[in-house]
Amino acid sequence: MESMPGTRPWDESMSGWRSNFAPGPEQLRRQRSNLLALVGQRLRAGWVGWELARDRWQPIIPVVLVFDGGVQLELAWDAADRLSVSWNTIDLGTAFTVGGQPHEWRSSHPHPFAAAAGRVLTGWAVTENPYFTVDLDFTGALPMDLVAGWTMEGLWIEFGDVGLHVYSGADTTYVSDAPQEHYRVTHRQLQEKDAQASGDPTISS
Repeated sequence: MESMPGTRPWDESMSGWRSNFAPGPEQLRRQRSNLLALVGQRLRAGWVGWELARDRWQPIIPVVLVFDGGVQLELAWDAADRLSVSWNTIDLGTAFTVGGQPHEWRSSHPHPFAAAAGRVLTGWAVTENPYFTVDLDFTGALPMDLVAGWTMEGLWIEFGDVGLHVYSGADTTYVSDAPQEHYRVTHRQLQEKDAQASGDPTISS
């Protein structure tokens, strides 16, 4: 089966998921209005793909945030640090197989999802990681005075005094309750120039 641009051949096996991977900044320009439309909405639960044989969360699978009204936000990062932002494509009641192993969708895992469940989304931001153009010994403290620039690594989602960091981990999508060490939080409310989005979070784009 031929894949749509930005998708991978096995995506639809994940309960109908329709990915649309693109470089992170480009994806946010497309989706900014849709994401900001979620501010003020209450999170029902966060969902992840669960590997049954090992009884563990499998982070190569997208994470899903379900809000009041049934709006379902699906986030994933790939190996090229591209971001997929899709809406309402995954059937969370349908089990699936990845790498020959059975999986199912589970809510309130990992812990940061459980902490945010029931809270109202209050804001968005971007997290960035520094990069260097000189050889460094990364076993010690980073010489931040030698930072050459910053690259987008994740989304910071605020629920009042509780936050979710959904970030890239080399073809995996990780979740934590705080940005990683040396990351910076920027672009509050996703203030990107030439933002383009439909404004309708029920549209799969």
